[in-house]
Amino acid sequence: MIAGARVRAGMMCAWRGPSLLVLSDRGVAGRSEPLSGYYVSETRVLNVLALTINGRDPWLCESATIAPDRLAFDYIYPEISAPGGGGTGFSDDGEHVNDEGIPERALGVRVDFRVRAACLEVAVVIANRSLRKVSVQLAFEFDADFADIQEAQSGKREQSAAVTREADDADLWFTYEHPSLRLRSDVRFDEGWQVSGRCASADLVLVPRDERRLTFRVIAHMPEGRLDDEESERRERFLREWVEHMTAIEVPGNRLAERIIESNIQDLASFPLLTGPREEWLAPQAGMPLYPAFFGRDALTAGWQAAFLDRGRMLDAALTRLGRMQADRDDAWRDAEPGRVPYQMRSGPLARLNINPYSAYYADFASPLMFVIALGNLFAWTGDRDIVRRHWDAARRVLDWARERGDRDGDGYLEYASQSSQATKNQGWKDSGDAIIYDDGTPVPSPIATCELQGYWYAAQMLMSVLALAMGERDIAIAYARSAADLHARFNRDWWVEREGFFALALDPDKRQVGAATSNVGHCLAAGIIDRAHVPPVVGRLFAPDMFSGWGIRTLSSSHCYYDPVSYHRGTVWAVEQATIVFGLRRFGFDARAIDLSRGLFDLAELYPEYRIPECVGGYSRAERPVPGAYPRSNTPQLWNTSAFPLIVQSLLGLLPLAPTSTLIVDPVLPEWMPEVVIRGLRVGDASATFRFVRREDGHTDWDVLHKQGTLHVIRQQPPESLTAGAIDRTSALMESLR
Repeated sequence: MIAGARVRAGMMCAWRGPSLLVLSDRGVAGRSEPLSGYYVSETRVLNVLALTINGRDPWLCESATIAPDRLAFDYIYPEISAPGGGGTGFSDDGEHVNDEGIPERALGVRVDFRVRAACLEVAVVIANRSLRKVSVQLAFEFDADFADIQEAQSGKREQSAAVTREADDADLWFTYEHPSLRLRSDVRFDEGWQVSGRCASADLVLVPRDERRLTFRVIAHMPEGRLDDEESERRERFLREWVEHMTAIEVPGNRLAERIIESNIQDLASFPLLTGPREEWLAPQAGMPLYPAFFGRDALTAGWQAAFLDRGRMLDAALTRLGRMQADRDDAWRDAEPGRVPYQMRSGPLARLNINPYSAYYADFASPLMFVIALGNLFAWTGDRDIVRRHWDAARRVLDWARERGDRDGDGYLEYASQSSQATKNQGWKDSGDAIIYDDGTPVPSPIATCELQGYWYAAQMLMSVLALAMGERDIAIAYARSAADLHARFNRDWWVEREGFFALALDPDKRQVGAATSNVGHCLAAGIIDRAHVPPVVGRLFAPDMFSGWGIRTLSSSHCYYDPVSYHRGTVWAVEQATIVFGLRRFGFDARAIDLSRGLFDLAELYPEYRIPECVGGYSRAERPVPGAYPRSNTPQLWNTSAFPLIVQSLLGLLPLAPTSTLIVDPVLPEWMPEVVIRGLRVGDASATFRFVRREDGHTDWDVLHKQGTLHVIRQQPPESLTAGAIDRTSALMESLR
């Protein structure tokens, strides 16, 4: 591909655990980028971090993202004042100097920022590349404002207090004097610095070819204390060990696709927050730079989408944190009801001071239902009944809440309505205020029942029925299965819009269908709530030109009067959603469409630096323009966009784990642009294996087990719901497996 695109141009981020560094692309915080700074637990503990040489800005040569936790910037000083030669260099052979007598381009400076879970480490290397001795002062300016990251983004302070600034010979520290929120940030300098006011400087005399290295660290003191170096390293080591045991994916016939997958997995592996009890360390944050916090729906979605990489360990951590925070009482401020699990848990000053309810906020119907769905996926990969037992009571309480409180009017469908004065109105898959609209563009009033929530409820009950059997609760299993079957029948009767050949987006308070064509129906496909007769027209509608942009399925049809290609949920394309739809397409045997949608997502990733698809991209047609546009404040990277690629690979290979029976179902359908895939170290239950999948010239994909440890039965079969698999196909696939 030729085109390229950027979002949040001029901003660079690095993160590890609760630490986040946001800089301009010049390596500076506090000048041109209002969101810039160093944050710990969503609190800006430094809002100014700026390098100068002899009081001037050095000339930036290069900025680089070395890894998710590391940024590097290369500068020279001073720049040529009157270029005239080739490549804007000198046109003669003299050594030109600036007004300070320093040879132009004499000094090379590299600043390396490394973000740790407990601190920010900064290393500066300055080298003299001229032929004469150079005297120079290198300095950093610092300041702190202790803003919440949400305040930094909006530019409006909702909490403030005095900041005291103190220094001694080796340290500089800032203290927030808020009576209810005592915070402090320390800047600790190693040898070679002099500290004065809000600055630290180093006066250097460099002979030709001389090089000096200077370092400092920034450490935040939060109300819950700070990690010492030993504890920080223990958590870092835990993270490294988790990453080292991840399944590896190779694509020998398409190294670009392999790099896209590898880069996104690297980002996925960078998101664990490393906070709380050990069993929760892998619970992930939602995205950078705006969501360095735990969001229930995001963590569960990413966890099940990427479970084949780590046998669900990140997913288990998310379930553990949500189970610990499950509501046991009503709290209107937080929209909490017994059985609900948090939608988001934020830790910045606004949440700590209860200015907003987001320290634990429950206004979401997707997170509770996804809790049960995620637990079902976790059991499928692990076969571990002890894991199910740990989460069993929380899952039961979720479904009790759905039946007793989620179905507000007793009509058999889930409807949401908020109580909090700072409420999130829409509580389904789409949580923006204007996401659920009538045909004329007016917002649908609460209470609202959206179609995908019914799909989630159906899937949750079906999976809970399986889990109940595993727990020996036969009567409970039968009850959940019957309830799910009843919901399936009623949904296909009440939500089908015959004239559209599609399902309604929602039912309004009067139980009228809200007929807008949206991507929400794709979630219903993946959840399995759509009956066989309705699947083909639904798939056809999803891929109609007003829905499929060429990059992905739009959140809202482009023919709708309120369509906006760069809105949040009224026409954009979400990568995470495409992966879910690919899963649904393969579930029902629409392999060619699954390949089309997968290709769109890989091509989309190719457009962006580090192959990071923004939070949501624009809905502009691929035929209309070479790049899709993007939502104006898109995060990049976003947790659940990184998990989209593992799920696409799993879906194209047709991997269905049945760990309780030591079985793995495969049904590979590889496209021409991905002719071979090797999966190394895939874990199902207590077994691990390496597989090779190869596409033949006739389009059929062969597979082989290269290595296996432990008991694992591998069987080729199309999904049970496939509309294209006949008895001959299934028999032939079974014989291939036996061979």
